[in-house]
Amino acid sequence: MSMNMYVALPLYMYPSVGVWQPLYDALNNNPQVTFNIIINPHNGPSGSPPDSNYISNISLINSYTNVNTLGYVHTSYGKRSLSEISSDIDTYESWSTYTNSNISLNGIFVDETPASLEFLGYMATIHDKVKSTMTIGNLVWTNPGVAVDASFYKVADMINAYENTYDHWMNHGGNSSIPQARRSKSTVMLHSYPSTTHTMASDVDELVDAGYRGGLLIVNDQYSSFDAMWPTFTKEVGQSNANVKC
Repeated sequence: MSMNMYVALPLYMYPSVGVWQPLYDALNNNPQVTFNIIINPHNGPSGSPPDSNYISNISLINSYTNVNTLGYVHTSYGKRSLSEISSDIDTYESWSTYTNSNISLNGIFVDETPASLEFLGYMATIHDKVKSTMTIGNLVWTNPGVAVDASFYKVADMINAYENTYDHWMNHGGNSSIPQARRSKSTVMLHSYPSTTHTMASDVDELVDAGYRGGLLIVNDQYSSFDAMWPTFTKEVGQSNANVKC
């Protein structure tokens, strides 16, 4: 039986007044759906603590029980030094010591991760750093954006194994690229979703039935805004999860 699929959300837009409201609406309207939300102040953590808008909005997100928050770190496909990445992870962990608001995170999202096995040790080092540093939650979610060798799943809790356009997914047999045995620890992010389509329900059903741990169908290709399909997508995730249980 498939497990519940969560909503995978790169929350890359700055939290000006009202900008994150569609997220709060979705959290309120779909309390049975888990949202894994990537926080990215400035291509990484920026400062510690982050600015006041981030503080107020992260603390609001953390007031919901159906949320995991993860701090954004990038590796530039293995070109970035482990010391720089380690410093970013330390900064995110320091947020948990901020006393005026709860801005603690549940893990780290590692973007632009290499897919070649020569980087397995590099990724293992990052995994171990997160596990030994983060105290509130230490999820490790990596994003090569493509299917990778099974070895990488030993140094990650979740891997985003597909990040591309919806059309690319549909035209290149998206499901076939990710082995069934790895889908329970795999997520997929499909952007450039056609805003005029009427197949959202069946598209979400397909992802849930395939057994992915998390998924995203979104119109915006830069994750820089919420779109008109966002409420429909989040609602369909809840309905598809419920149907799988039946």
